[in-house]
Amino acid sequence: VSSRLGTEGQTVKRMASDNKALVAINASGFYDPTWSGNGSMPHGTVIKDGKIQSEFRRGDVSGGLIGFNYNNELVLKRMTAEEAINSGIRDAVDWGPYLIVNGKNQYANVKKYSWATSRSAIGQRADGIVLMLVIDGGNQPGSYGASYADIAKIMENYRAVNAANLDG
Repeated sequence: VSSRLGTEGQTVKRMASDNKALVAINASGFYDPTWSGNGSMPHGTVIKDGKIQSEFRRGDVSGGLIGFNYNNELVLKRMTAEEAINSGIRDAVDWGPYLIVNGKNQYANVKKYSWATSRSAIGQRADGIVLMLVIDGGNQPGSYGASYADIAKIMENYRAVNAANLDG
């Protein structure tokens, strides 16, 4: 969570440093009405350490809550912030869409999905291993990005039982 929440945007690197994180990934989208890259209000619910940090309006592509409970299990479920807290969610963001839910690839039957762009995703295997995926989408020669179907397949290949798209 940004130390400048609601004031100014921060880089993932800065937020990771401020929170003494060993690993960090861009998660939910941010409200940035001027498209200046300085959004300071994350879309949807943000929960940190079992406390609601923000409940700004949901983004257009929200799948629902993506979070970890106190048993370090990845939970994907549409629910309010209060429902999340009451059900034991420790840390969460509101984004999506969900890629794999309870072992079922939500994009398995998609034959053609051409919207390839930068992506990030999080998933978890049955043994508890957390998977993080980041794909460049055109910032370097030869990088074209990936579709939701592409990243769902990658997560499936790494045996994720639950996985969700984050804000690439």
